[in-house]
Amino acid sequence: MPDDGPTLAPTIVIGPAVIFVLLQLFAIGLVYSQVAYEIMEKQSVDVNLGMFSTRNLIPRLILRTLYIVFCGFMAAMLPFFGDINGVIGVIGFIPLDFILPMLLYNMTYKRSKLSLTYWINLLIIVVFTGVGIMGAFSSIRKLVLDATSFKLFSSDVVD
Repeated sequence: MPDDGPTLAPTIVIGPAVIFVLLQLFAIGLVYSQVAYEIMEKQSVDVNLGMFSTRNLIPRLILRTLYIVFCGFMAAMLPFFGDINGVIGVIGFIPLDFILPMLLYNMTYKRSKLSLTYWINLLIIVVFTGVGIMGAFSSIRKLVLDATSFKLFSSDVVD
């Protein structure tokens, strides 16, 4: 939403969009945090006891809470966290979500080069490679331009 003037879309559209973005961020946070949880819990739990036994539940709760507090602290400390997320997203997630699945599908099933599926997958690969390249340049450029106004624990949000 713009700082001044009318919004570009009605509130009935912006509200659900914000809610869906938050739900997506929660889901992504849960999925990608599982690796960190697995690494931490390998060292702290007793595999012979149940997952919800007191011996295992207390360390899991403490370690997961400390991890989330650390991540929240880093996000609050770095006002340019959104810029970093943009760079990570374009370099890490676009290839994992849009390019590799199509490439691996075409390589695994060896569709004929005359099939529609092959060409749709190839189109998706080409389009999202272009989007990824443009996104990488623009997010790195934005990070570099915003670097002059960054201050730790700043309440000013950098656009």
